[in-house]
Amino acid sequence: MRVAAALAIAACGAPPPPAPVVASAPAPAVPIDAPAPTQDEILAAIQKAMNDLTPAVQGCWAAAATERFDVEGELEALIDVGSSVQVELVRDTARNPQLAACVTGLLAGYHYAPPLAGQSFQLPFKFTAPSGQSVIDRRLVAWHGQGDVSVAVLLDENNTNNPAASMFELAIRPGGTTDLRFSERAELWYFAGPARVRFRGALHDVAAGDMMYVPVYGEREVIAGAEAVHAVIVAVPGGREGSARAGALPTRKLAEHTGGPIVPVILPASAAHSYGPATIYLEPAVVKGAAMSGAILKLPAGARVAPHVHGHETELLYVLSGSGTMTVAGTELAITASSVIQVPAGTEHAVVATEPIVALQVYTPAGPEQRFKAK
Repeated sequence: MRVAAALAIAACGAPPPPAPVVASAPAPAVPIDAPAPTQDEILAAIQKAMNDLTPAVQGCWAAAATERFDVEGELEALIDVGSSVQVELVRDTARNPQLAACVTGLLAGYHYAPPLAGQSFQLPFKFTAPSGQSVIDRRLVAWHGQGDVSVAVLLDENNTNNPAASMFELAIRPGGTTDLRFSERAELWYFAGPARVRFRGALHDVAAGDMMYVPVYGEREVIAGAEAVHAVIVAVPGGREGSARAGALPTRKLAEHTGGPIVPVILPASAAHSYGPATIYLEPAVVKGAAMSGAILKLPAGARVAPHVHGHETELLYVLSGSGTMTVAGTELAITASSVIQVPAGTEHAVVATEPIVALQVYTPAGPEQRFKAK
């Protein structure tokens, strides 16, 4: 028997070939003397499967959208619940292999209710891309490496539709180095652990929780000691970070220090100043002409940041701990300890902290961080 049902998922070159037939989960157990299921029982079992699968299918879109926000289209799966569950994609207009593989795997691994034993049915899924996205779960972001360094592109124009800034996560293996490099963009580094930075031939120690600002054309080498270095980097302006998505550092390697006057500024946590919930490391008063500001934001449980708009500034957040809800342009979005967030200029947003939230907060250009001083 074949039944068709529809499930629509609205998401905040030549097409690839259809995904192969997948056999995974065992068929549901049905007593030998059980009566044949009625049509209503079959439809109810399909509806249950649709309800159960919806959050996970949305998660498939979210994983694909870490690389590009405009993933949309339709997938239609033929599901045959025989001695095992077989799934075949018979329609794919989304043309995203990652999305297709994820959905196929979910459907193959799902344990269907007993009325569906021996049944064949089709489930169509529709994915609608938003105009951009503001919250991404960094657990879904793929890492790529070359040499001593691995890179994860958390936010860029591809997955947010906002070219104002890009955010990376960087890991350097023990004893490894980025090599001496200079950036054609301004960078703000947040160090999750200790590291050493070399510029102008001298070594400078940074501790966990310190930041570093690298002006445009600033030269620096970041070196790991006995432990791996983990850092978050915000680059201004942003763009489509194609080379970084392949594991390459988005900076140019230098054979030797050029002796130029543009050098990084180490911003130790011990020198940062706290104003209410924000501990400000970087602002124009600290580094003249800085392309951004940088702070650590701490919101206690139950705190509410009222709806507001930054007229000309993009806000980025890397959540270090906690959870809550962020409302962006009227859409309520859950945030957790693995969320990264960007809010374009001119977009209304608000925050409610369910648990105490600690986050790296960046504005580009700088400016909105000054409001904390007035409180």
